[in-house]
Formats: sequence, structure tokens, C-alpha cells
Amino acid sequence: MGSLGVGDCHGVGAAKAMRQLKVMLPSSFRKMRISDELAALLGAGGRNGGGAATARVVSPFGKVWHVEVGRDGDGDGGAFLGLGWSEFAAAHGVDVGWFLMLRHHGGGVLTVKVFDATCCLKEFGAPPSDVTTRSNGARGASHKPQFVRVLLPGSMEKMMIPNKFVQHYITDALLNSQMANILSPVGKFWRIGVEKDQSGVFFTGGWLQFLSFHGIGEGDVLLLRYEGNMVFKINVFGLNGCQKDCKTKDIRIRQYTGNQQEAHPLSGRKCNNNKDRVCDEDSEYQLEKTLSSMKRSSSRMMTSGQGTKRQAISKSIYEIGPDSWIKKEINNTILKRRTISLAPKFCRTIGLLEEGPITLETSTGGSRRSWEVVSRLYPKGFYLLGLTWNRFCQDNNLKPGDVCVFNVVETRLWHVVINRC
Repeated sequence: MGSLGVGDCHGVGAAKAMRQLKVMLPSSFRKMRISDELAALLGAGGRNGGGAATARVVSPFGKVWHVEVGRDGDGDGGAFLGLGWSEFAAAHGVDVGWFLMLRHHGGGVLTVKVFDATCCLKEFGAPPSDVTTRSNGARGASHKPQFVRVLLPGSMEKMMIPNKFVQHYITDALLNSQMANILSPVGKFWRIGVEKDQSGVFFTGGWLQFLSFHGIGEGDVLLLRYEGNMVFKINVFGLNGCQKDCKTKDIRIRQYTGNQQEAHPLSGRKCNNNKDRVCDEDSEYQLEKTLSSMKRSSSRMMTSGQGTKRQAISKSIYEIGPDSWIKKEINNTILKRRTISLAPKFCRTIGLLEEGPITLETSTGGSRRSWEVVSRLYPKGFYLLGLTWNRFCQDNNLKPGDVCVFNVVETRLWHVVINRC
């Protein structure tokens, strides 16, 4: 994380009201490194020209500080906040490891938000009343409770909400709902499971799918603003400290919360006669075509008195959310080739990005069985294949027309429900 905030900002960060997230290093007290774009907006010019400028830095308690915006060398080096910055940092008690959010408002004006060692937004002055914080009534957006989190490897499956934040802003009654609503960077609401254990409170069910869907990965920094009633607005920043332009995957998502359902009108092709689910043509036919071309004779594709017949394409119908599943209808191609394809978009969204075993389990009459099935990644998508998949089909006596619903318990643990034709 030592490099956070070093580098240039592009895209979202290049906008007039750009923001840059910084982490305080020992060297940051004398010179706070900023991007070239932010320096230019503050009047310091580019690497090839433009002298120093002065920024008006507005502190969280309203005082204006005049801080130099300079560059290393002869004006063509890296940009920084210089003279006046160390006094600003000292006056606000900023420490090493804290996060600062710098926001440009035009006219050389910067505002600063400070996130302390707990990763929570530091309150300066009198803290808000208990009623105001927990109901979150009539607070300006910039003063609403907020926290930051760095996405480490252990934060991808579930992410902890800072304990201090939970203590101050989230009541036990709200936690009992076991669900949070997150407004994503693209303006869509996601319902994410919330789990509490002895160590704290976590975003869990659907969290990995949310990250995968928006292209958010390890090393990114999340800024979450609390709107009240378990509603959070999220923004994403890269290692350079600049806000990321999150782009979604080209799928349609439907999420479940108990008896309530929420459809996300994202791009995607609808299945015939079913407007609520995602449909993605699979690659069984393409695989069959490739394999058939390797045969010396096409006679195996012929039926008595008929020409070559194209095997029916098995389509994937799936849903992503806290309860993710994919539904496949078994056909002759799947049984004959000992192979079943999975919609690539579904696999990516649940975090299935690499080859490896997947455990399939079934429950019948109180007994539970499991099979470890091989998965392979091909240009056309993911496949379950080989003797292990064939054994699963045989042990469960699968026939053409049967429908398997693969319910995702974990990325590589799926519970299968078989609906007989």
C-alpha cells in the first residue's frame, strides 16, 4: 500500500471535481504527493511547464489553509503539496497510515476528509447526537458516516465492517435483518448478506459476486458512505489513489432476499417465455462441431434416412446474488460427450476464474453424496467433463430432458437438485 496515491489519474479522476485518496507515509508530512492532473487543476501546470501555485485547503472544521502546489526539479518532476501542508497535517493530528480524501472543487479549492487508524471518517468538533447518527436524518452527504477498506485477499469472499463504525452507527435491530443494500458505482442496488460473529460484522453473501461484476479486485480501496438503514454507497479507488471507472459485465442479474426480489435491468438477452432470468447460449454445439471435424467419417452424425442433425443446444438459465444458481437441461450431447458447458459470464461473476475441481453434492432421502468433478477452461467457456462428470451422470441416472440446478454454496462447492423429466 506504500504506492497508493502515486501516479496519474485518468477517466473519472480527470473530471473537474476529481478526488484522490491518499495514505499518509512518513514522507507525506513534508510533501504530500498528488497526481499531475490534480496539480494542473490547482494551477501548477504540466510536467513540461507551469510554475508553483497555491491551493486553498479547507479543513474538516472549516478553516482555510494556503498550501503550496509544487513540482520536483525544475518544474518537470512529480507534483506535491508543499509549504503549509505540514502545518495542516499537524493541526489535524494526522498520523502515519491514515487515509486522506482530497477533493478539488474548482478555483484552487481542496477539501480534505480524514480517516483514522480505524479506517473510519474522523469527526472534528462535537460528535453528532446518537439520534442523528443512527437514523442518519438530515446530514449533508459530506458529513455522513464513512469508512475505507483496502481489499486484501481475505476481503474478497467477505469484508469486515470496522468495529468502531458498527458500534457508532449500526444497531442490533438493523443487524438482525442480515442484509445490506449497496448502491454500486454504476447506480444499481445490490443486496448483500451481513454476518456477525465474535470478531465482528461482515459483508458476506453475494459480496464476491458484487466485486467480480464490477471488476473490483485485490489492492483496490473502497470508500463506503452510510445512508442509514443498512444502505451504503460505494466508490472505488485504484492503487494510484484515483477513482476508478467501474465497468460492469454484460449480464442481467436478479437477486433474492427472502420473499422479496429485486431485478436489475442491466444489459443481457432474455430467454424466450421467461423475462426474469438470464439466458446464454452454451457451447455444446460448437464443441461437438470441433470434435466431429476430427472424425474420419460423418456417418456417426447421420440417422436412418435423414441428413445430419444438429444436437439441441442446452441453454444456461442462471441468477446471481446471495443465492446464485445455474440451471442446465440434460441432452444427448451432454451424455454422449461426457461434457457439460457452463455460461462463461456466470462463472466469472461467481469468481470461478481458474481450472480445478468442483465438488457436486446431492441430498436424497436424508443421505448426502458428493462427486469431485474436473473443470476445464476453453476459449468458449468452462466445462465439467471427463470420467468424473460421467460418473455423476451415471450415479444419478440422468436422462435427456432431466434438469440439473447447480446451487452455488461456495465457488467450488455446488449443491445439485435434479428435476426429472
